[in-house]
Amino acid sequence: MLRLFFILIQTSLLLSDALTSNPKPIGPIHTLILTRHGDSMWNGKYQGCKETFTGWTDVDLSPIGKQEAIRTGQFLTQHTNGVNIDALFTSTLTRAKMTAHHCWWAHYDRLEEQQYQRRRQSKDYSQQNQAPAQFIIDHRLNERHYGSLQGLIKAETEAGVHGHSPEDVNEWRRSWYAIPPQLTDNDPRRIEELRKYGNICDDIPFSESLSMVAESRIRPFLEDTLTPILDDAYDIKSSSLSTDKPQNESAEEGGTALVVAHANSIRALIGVVCNVEQDPLGLALGKLESMKIPTATPLVMRYRKTVEEGIFFPVDSGIDKDVKNDLPVYPLTSLQLMRQYSQSIEAAP
Repeated sequence: MLRLFFILIQTSLLLSDALTSNPKPIGPIHTLILTRHGDSMWNGKYQGCKETFTGWTDVDLSPIGKQEAIRTGQFLTQHTNGVNIDALFTSTLTRAKMTAHHCWWAHYDRLEEQQYQRRRQSKDYSQQNQAPAQFIIDHRLNERHYGSLQGLIKAETEAGVHGHSPEDVNEWRRSWYAIPPQLTDNDPRRIEELRKYGNICDDIPFSESLSMVAESRIRPFLEDTLTPILDDAYDIKSSSLSTDKPQNESAEEGGTALVVAHANSIRALIGVVCNVEQDPLGLALGKLESMKIPTATPLVMRYRKTVEEGIFFPVDSGIDKDVKNDLPVYPLTSLQLMRQYSQSIEAAP
């Protein structure tokens, strides 16, 4: 009984430390629309294809994946009414780049059609739709490197055909910290990666855990690329407005980015924004480890910077508990509700 008492006291202290040490959020609320690439030739949906560990292997979209990307673009138009996408980010891998391409142009075409109809009704032909202000390809959004598992069929690997236990394989796939077996220097897969990515990446991994992806790639990407671009987009939008709000109290609408990436780089991004490694009880980390992200299915999360460099603050959505997920990541259909909630908070006395 005494031992239980001390455990409870220790837990309370951990929670207290976590709450009091959270850096204060500053600046506007930025919106991230996160979508995994469409079905690839190694994702296993297309007839004759088997689900295969892909990682940095550069495989193309399947015909199913191309159609998924187009539908995602149309879906964006349907559910981002009044929201300007300021920048589009994707990885260097073909399956993500082609998803971004098909997705954006489907979105653009649908927007153009809607705007044309509005212009006809208003007889105002001055407004023209444009591509996002920035389209950025960044290797830091690449899928996590699966090491020597790359190219192995998942079902065979889990069945022990390649000498790995099902428990180890599951750990490598889901755990935040587990590192799959590494490639060796003379492995043909490693040699091909050096040839293909050597000019854009100084430190090509041999294998990666999700934690490594988060700390070595995603956190710097958020800090030095994505967030500054969204800050600039916010500054441009608000340049004609005067405000006396101190920066650390501002909670205005910031920039919006579409991020087309991979299941694990998206999970790592969510982990960084949600500070899962700082959760003393590991609840958020456990939820993230079990999270599965379908192909070409847009999700939304919103965040702010904090006074501490490289640390971010996930913004509460105010969404009904029936819709709310375990982590502050929501279906794209929730975007308008999230914006309305933030605006109501901002307008409150």
